[in-house]
Amino acid sequence: MQEKSSAATYTDAQRQAEIENCTEGMEAIKAGEYEKAREYFEVLASNGNLTATLDLARLHLRNLVASPDPDYAITLLAGASASGMPDASDDLGQTYEAGAWRAQNFTRAFEFYRLSADQGSVSGAFNLGRCFLEGIGTPQHTANAMIWLGTAAHNDHSLACYWMGSLYSGGEYIDRDASMASNFYERGAALGHSYSQNKLGIMYRDGIGRDEDGEQAFSLFYLSAQSGNEWGQYLLGDMYKTGTHVEQNLEAAARFLTLSAEQGLVEAQVELGSMYGKGQGVPADRNKSIELYEAAAQQNSAVANFNLGIIYLNGDGVAQAIDTGAAYMRQAAHLGMQEAVDILEDLKTNYGIETEDIH
Repeated sequence: MQEKSSAATYTDAQRQAEIENCTEGMEAIKAGEYEKAREYFEVLASNGNLTATLDLARLHLRNLVASPDPDYAITLLAGASASGMPDASDDLGQTYEAGAWRAQNFTRAFEFYRLSADQGSVSGAFNLGRCFLEGIGTPQHTANAMIWLGTAAHNDHSLACYWMGSLYSGGEYIDRDASMASNFYERGAALGHSYSQNKLGIMYRDGIGRDEDGEQAFSLFYLSAQSGNEWGQYLLGDMYKTGTHVEQNLEAAARFLTLSAEQGLVEAQVELGSMYGKGQGVPADRNKSIELYEAAAQQNSAVANFNLGIIYLNGDGVAQAIDTGAAYMRQAAHLGMQEAVDILEDLKTNYGIETEDIH
């Protein structure tokens, strides 16, 4: 079976015509009528409609039809890829990279991503850039990564915009350039990418790469939060809590931090735990505070472990328990918190509690 060919082409006109012919099948998918969609796509695929072939393969790979057949799906993708369809090549790359339905093979993943990118897929260009950046199936090559990630970003691939922004802001692979980072984050934010909105908002909030602008920061965090992004909810809640660039509103802060904490964000759990402990924006509730700190501590938050240690050592709203407090302090110390190390030394002196070598 031939899996790929660089000679075949797939034109925009062909794609558009095929999509129009697939309308009924797509409506069936939207309605959850997957068997009906399969029957519809099978007829079109047998007549050479590559869009239908791709959609039929995805129905099988996503277990949306009765008796899904991944081998059949891979055969469909391979045929569509060989016929020049970039999305099919990209799907094959993802299948080999993930080891889904085929043995994991990073070299084959890289080959299909390159084929997809050469066939004009924006997603393929992004995935090819990822491979070059992280050395997936090919030696790491920053320059090539920048070329392909940049290509995807300039073709409005929102995640590629975020990656390019992160490359310019991180300084790990290339020199830091806050202005370039903010430009890519802005492009991603305009495309609705919530993490790009967060990053651009932080740059406006702190005056990094952009003139400081609290209103812009607030607007971006709000957009991200409204989309359900846990970091956007946290950042917006933090603005309300501290009164940074906005009138302080502890009740609003608690609402947004609650939304973020419920999604498991450690930073939000710690902040909200503090607010319950102090009765800020919410009724004082030491049990709720401990519950939030414990959730964060289970995710290796040094601050949460430290705060729990303080609560039990002082008997703050709970029965004093020196051993329990010391255990939390040890964990905070192991996570790098010097203040916890100092407190453990005091516990050893004052209570004779043995501590491990945590320096």
